[in-house]
Amino acid sequence: MNFQVVITQIISLFLLIAVGYFLRRSKHLDKKETGAISKLLLDLILPAMLISSLQIEITAKMLGDFKNLFLYWIAFYLILIAAASLISSLFPISRDKKIVLKFFLIFGNVGYMGLPVIDVIFPESGIFFGSIGVVVFNIFLWTYGANLFLRGKEEKKSNLRDIFNNGVIAIIIGLVLMLTGLKLPTAVMTAVDMLAEATFPLSMLVIGSSLAQIKISGIFKDLNIIAYSTLKLLIIPAAALLILNYFNTADPIRSILVLQIAMPAAANGVIFAERYEGNYVFAAESLFFSTLMAALSIPVISYLTTYFK
Repeated sequence: MNFQVVITQIISLFLLIAVGYFLRRSKHLDKKETGAISKLLLDLILPAMLISSLQIEITAKMLGDFKNLFLYWIAFYLILIAAASLISSLFPISRDKKIVLKFFLIFGNVGYMGLPVIDVIFPESGIFFGSIGVVVFNIFLWTYGANLFLRGKEEKKSNLRDIFNNGVIAIIIGLVLMLTGLKLPTAVMTAVDMLAEATFPLSMLVIGSSLAQIKISGIFKDLNIIAYSTLKLLIIPAAALLILNYFNTADPIRSILVLQIAMPAAANGVIFAERYEGNYVFAAESLFFSTLMAALSIPVISYLTTYFK
């Protein structure tokens, strides 16, 4: 495996986080403005990214693999939801922090970090198979994940608009376009793609802004964050590998599933926490540490998928 791909992606993330950090520390960005960026991300830019990412050409030959991997991912997300509910309840932390940990145990950075890693290992079909994981990730993210933070607000009751949020609407549009082969007008699709490209820079600015409110050195002393990251990056992927080996799941499906499960926390957790008044500082701390730790854990998991076949 070309470990330079992993390191390059992580360095890029941290450079953007550093920009957000210094913008907040230098008073160029405050809490209100960070909240406005989060709202823009959730209401417009992330939905545009969903539609853009779902524009995948599917041939008749690919449809069978698509269905199989799609079902594998649904099964794993259901298992992750059950496991994360149990694991997060065991942590001796406040309710708002439990919600953050539960979210991060379920949702990893399967796209921005996952796809480049998979593309290196499986250059012929990696992006296609990896994109299926991104599709299922977004379905669960915008239904279960978003409502996880909404349910965390005791004074807020979920309504129909919360369930059919902009992300869910974007997924429906994207899936219809993908499965029917219909295309948006070129000018419209170009505009959607341009909005989608702003997703990760703005997400990292929000995370960096949140980190500016705490001492970064304190993150490395938080045993809860260290324990969560170990579970997320090593123990859960290793368990997934054992399950898939037990059922004799063939590559590339087996390795791609394990590698995407092994990705660090998804940046959406910080965005959701910021938008829905959750513990966004703890979310930023957890994401920061798990992304840093991924530089060591991803090569380990990659080696295990190769060694234990």
